[in-house]
Amino acid sequence: MKRLMILTVCSLTLLACASTSMSTNDAEAAIRAAEGPFIAAFNAGDWATVSSYYADDAVTLMPNTDVARGRPAIQQLFSSMGPMKPNLSFGPDRIVQSCDVAYEIGHYQMRMTGPNGSPMNDAGKYLTVWRRMPDGTWKIVADMINTNQPPPAM
Repeated sequence: MKRLMILTVCSLTLLACASTSMSTNDAEAAIRAAEGPFIAAFNAGDWATVSSYYADDAVTLMPNTDVARGRPAIQQLFSSMGPMKPNLSFGPDRIVQSCDVAYEIGHYQMRMTGPNGSPMNDAGKYLTVWRRMPDGTWKIVADMINTNQPPPAM
């Protein structure tokens, strides 16, 4: 009975992945294709385009700020960076897909101008979760960065 139950669960999982309208291993190509345009929009301060990569119900978990929930809040969060003139570069180290969900682990570097005009640099790692939308596109549903910089002195 236990084997039958395990076999049933495995079969249903495979059927769920097979029932999607697109290939079940297309996330990596879509995510890598989004990298250049995302970086270009980010560095240009085009926050509407940057936020268009996020699903309507997405969340971002950025350091030193509250969770941003939903595309408008995410766009507002990024817009607040405008005066700092950010210059971002990043690259995925690993992309793993399961059915209509994929996660991306990578590294980033960002240069920006501090409030007093002095240069600020940051480097770290990130975790981004993507979901295939009903129209076949991939959108970010959760995004988190984690700096490699030591915490500020207390």
